Amino acid sequence: MTSSTPDWAALADAREREERRRRLLRIGGGAVVVTVVGGLVAAALVLTRPSGTPGAQPAPSVTLQPDGTAAPTPADSPVPSAQPSAGGSASSSPTASGSPSASGKGTGKPSAGKTSAVPGTLPGMLLGSGTALGPTEGHSGPTMVLYGNGIGWADSQTPVVDTTRSFTVSALVRNNAPTGGRAVITQGSDSYYSFYLGRDYWGTHNQWVFKVQTAAGAQDNTTYQAFGTGTATTGQWTLLTGVYDASAKKILLYVNGTLQQSTPVTGIWQTTGGLQLGRVRYKSAWSDFWDGAIADVQIWEQALPGAAVAKLHSSGGTSAGPAAGHSWLMP
Repeated sequence: MTSSTPDWAALADAREREERRRRLLRIGGGAVVVTVVGGLVAAALVLTRPSGTPGAQPAPSVTLQPDGTAAPTPADSPVPSAQPSAGGSASSSPTASGSPSASGKGTGKPSAGKTSAVPGTLPGMLLGSGTALGPTEGHSGPTMVLYGNGIGWADSQTPVVDTTRSFTVSALVRNNAPTGGRAVITQGSDSYYSFYLGRDYWGTHNQWVFKVQTAAGAQDNTTYQAFGTGTATTGQWTLLTGVYDASAKKILLYVNGTLQQSTPVTGIWQTTGGLQLGRVRYKSAWSDFWDGAIADVQIWEQALPGAAVAKLHSSGGTSAGPAAGHSWLMP
């Protein structure tokens, strides 16, 4: 016969087992929550780490260094573009060649002891950032020092010389470049020069030159030249004088006060561009950058006679007798 009395001991054991199971579940769930919360806190700490900590440093800035010894080319400075020179020869008859030759890159820095030039100003002239003014070895007066690069020049921005009339341009120069065409004084438009005083260089040809454009059109076949009779010097002070005689219809080049060549011309093309020291406008680009020093720049609104040019040389490049209409870098 089966008893209807409950088995209290078995019921008590079952209840105890159920309580233990519930406690284990509560403990396990709490551990999971702690783990998740701890992970979130750690992630937040990583995301809010200060930028000064290792691994969060910004990339260092890089300062670009300029080409040569001058400051970087400013936005208003033209980009140099060397142009090849056409052939030509010294002749008493008109020649129709001799475009500015490729100037190449200059020395980029002054030779030891050559100059102590510093940046400055010239009245009525805009200067390139690589132009320096100061004393130069072998010359007692002020000089403009250039290093044969595209940031060394002086620009009047408007015409100084009326090329439809007689005029004379002169400068005392020291050339430091062994090669390349080098412009001392020029004037021209946006595309081409109207006159050029400097050094002509191509192949074995290396001579001082005064050359002009006889007509518009920016073509080499309208270029007429008067050349020096000897090789253009390097490292020596030289007085260059170019003369245009509108009445006689000729151009003349003097080197150190001595006439080198006279060339017949029909006239000189008048342009709207500024007077340039140390560069030339050729086929819509700047080229023939001067490498060395320029001093005693003078312009007369007349054709100086040979006697006046000789006097100019004997005075050291400062006085020809008649007063110049424009001058720069004078003692």
